[in-house]
Amino acid sequence: MSPEPARNLVHLALLAAWAVLGIVMTFGALFHPAEAPGVGVFWLWCVGFAVVTTVLVSRTASPLGALGMHGLVLLILALLPRLFPLSLLRAGLDILGRG
Repeated sequence: MSPEPARNLVHLALLAAWAVLGIVMTFGALFHPAEAPGVGVFWLWCVGFAVVTTVLVSRTASPLGALGMHGLVLLILALLPRLFPLSLLRAGLDILGRG
């Protein structure tokens, strides 16, 4: 059996976890409209994160590689300084940190 379906399933599960966080934040913004811009930024960040991880995961051969790529991208984002151009890349993590 090829490891590709398992790799894709791991990738899908990790992206689904981010989507669940986004849905929870979106419902929270219904009751606190001032959070709506932050939710929009989170969804844009989430799409960018999904694109980057999809490209990187497609180059791995195993489910463990998919998990590692997600972890590596999050680690790199967490290590970026909170300066203007780089802060846009870590916006999703910062928004989750405020919540």
